[in-house]
Amino acid sequence: MNLLYLHGFNADGGGFKYDRLRKAFKHATVLSPDLPAHPMEVVQIVDTLITKQTGPTYCIGTSLGGFYAYYFSAKYNLPCFLFNPSLRPHATLHRGIGTWTTFQKGRTYIFQEAYLADLKRLKEEAEKNIKEERLNFFLATDDDILDLSDIPTLYPNANTLEWYDNTGHSFSRFPEALKKVKEILLAD
Repeated sequence: MNLLYLHGFNADGGGFKYDRLRKAFKHATVLSPDLPAHPMEVVQIVDTLITKQTGPTYCIGTSLGGFYAYYFSAKYNLPCFLFNPSLRPHATLHRGIGTWTTFQKGRTYIFQEAYLADLKRLKEEAEKNIKEERLNFFLATDDDILDLSDIPTLYPNANTLEWYDNTGHSFSRFPEALKKVKEILLAD
């Protein structure tokens, strides 16, 4: 089993969630690349990772990484696990335009306005092929960055949709939610 963890905006591969995935799924291959700012570079990197894997692959993503997990779920018909996903990054990441330094590794990058159009195209591509039954949502009732309230209406046929209190946008209850992820994977 391969678990591909895609991090959020201004984060890095590895880190807390990656470590928790490795501990929870000791016999799985857990991949967690550092994602660049340019969406089309992300597509190239993740396409290569997915096509190199043997055996079942599952995408797990948080925030912007949740958007990418959604996209790759549609592209490759993969089950995905979306934690506070940014499913409209082309609309919500205007505030991200500029120069940034990632939290964990200190990678400096520039998020350009032109990337918003790329994200919109990726969203439109995904919408054509997404299979709702492949989607598993884990949402914070107190997300302080994204409004997730319309997800149940937009994806009524999602495989899983769970709300968590007192977890915030960073999804601090990630280890707890992994118990449900494990149940779903064992049933797949």
